[in-house]
Amino acid sequence: MSQPPVPPPAQGWPPHQPGPYQAQAPYPQPPPYAPAPTGPRHPGGPGGPGGPGSPGGGRRRLAVIVGCVLAALVVIGAGTAVLLRDSGDSGDPGPERAGGKPGGTTSASATPKPTSVKGRELFQVAAPEVNGAEYVATPGTWVTSRYYASGAKNSVTGYDLTTGKLAWTVDLSGGLCQVSRDVTRNGLIAVVIRESTSERSSDCTRFAVIDVNKGTKVWEKPLKDDGIGRGADLTVAISDTVAAAGWPSGSAAFDASSGSPLWDAPAKGCIQEEHLGGGEQLLTLAYCRTADGMRFRVGERDPRSGKATWKYEIPKARGGAWLISSKPLVLGLIQSVNGLDAEQLVTVSEQGKVQSTIELGDDYIAGCGDAGTCAATVVAGDTAYLASDPHAYGKANQIAAFDLRTGTRIQTFKAPGKSTLIPVRADGKALIALQKGDVSTAGRVLRLDPDTGQATTLLQLPDEARLGLQTLADKDVKHPALYADGRLFLHRGSGYSEGDTSRIPMTLAYTNH
Repeated sequence: MSQPPVPPPAQGWPPHQPGPYQAQAPYPQPPPYAPAPTGPRHPGGPGGPGGPGSPGGGRRRLAVIVGCVLAALVVIGAGTAVLLRDSGDSGDPGPERAGGKPGGTTSASATPKPTSVKGRELFQVAAPEVNGAEYVATPGTWVTSRYYASGAKNSVTGYDLTTGKLAWTVDLSGGLCQVSRDVTRNGLIAVVIRESTSERSSDCTRFAVIDVNKGTKVWEKPLKDDGIGRGADLTVAISDTVAAAGWPSGSAAFDASSGSPLWDAPAKGCIQEEHLGGGEQLLTLAYCRTADGMRFRVGERDPRSGKATWKYEIPKARGGAWLISSKPLVLGLIQSVNGLDAEQLVTVSEQGKVQSTIELGDDYIAGCGDAGTCAATVVAGDTAYLASDPHAYGKANQIAAFDLRTGTRIQTFKAPGKSTLIPVRADGKALIALQKGDVSTAGRVLRLDPDTGQATTLLQLPDEARLGLQTLADKDVKHPALYADGRLFLHRGSGYSEGDTSRIPMTLAYTNH
């Protein structure tokens, strides 16, 4: 598949290769989905460029410069990314975290459960105003039991889940450079902010934690490493206790509640690291000197001493490594020199041994690369869900469920008509997926059950939602959708410039309440 040339990485750092309608009549339930045969994964069509459904974003070519790292020991090899979406927990998913993962202790809404799947628009937010040479980025979406929050121009904003009205705005000193995908059980998120409102010339010098439930900034601290610059390949994560950021030449972590500094450099023996948030722990994917040379290591750092305890050392990863899930520990790896996206999923046991390997090739979209995520991969207990790439514009895709214990495919859900299925988040062992409709099929949110092969409609979107789905939802999950308790949120977090004439709002929200 032809790809544009990759520019040389700055500072020796390999790039990640990315940063009220009226409800309609109910649509018929989709038919049961046929189970997939066991054995090799379903082959895709011939490779080649397609249209809007073709790989992009996180499926771009990754530069390989490990040889340079080994020679100089001062640059980071292979585009690495790690902000893990902690989707390995089974059972009640709880409130929605950014990226579609459970992240709270109470229900996402105090309102009664809906009696109908028929959806309506809850609210929409217009795209930000952009003047002159401004470039406005609005990354980040989160849901707690009270509010939906998202990145906005020089701010983070929150909306009431029941009324859809703007509830609060946290103004920032500058634009958002990068944000955590997760929101903690206490409603905290982490963000890195530019030093001024001049998006194109302002460095990413401020780290802050925001309380989404209160609509307030908890604390803000400086990032003193000049190497962070404009935030290329910057990643941000938060757990219940630690908020951390990683960038080409450094690492910093703070106590999530107080802002007290915990560490300001990579672990001893390592020259780069990035962090995984979600739940009680913060995991680290580091590039370290070992007896066998430079290797990727997965570990945890003690918040008091900063010392790392390694869980797993990746023997070889030529093109990139990503953390996808913590329980179980699942990694996405590129093994070919010119690989696109993750080519393998590797599951590691509690004893630090490889339990299974799933070969993805170009047939499935892991969505690794953008802002340190594998956003198109959802792990639900011992099952991983990935969407296929049909390698042709206008063709329906499918979602495959893989058993992470054995590496075998156990179920396939085929998209109806010419529509597209996009993984959203885990629901116990099952998957919440977004169906992006075509001209004859309306969009909807589905629950896909791997045991029965059945698809259950949770939310039917009005016809007017189709335009927004075409722009704000894709198989690579460049703009992750959120779904919680009968509410769907679509948001564009990529940059806006003065020449952007898109008629699509920045945020669209739908509900069946």
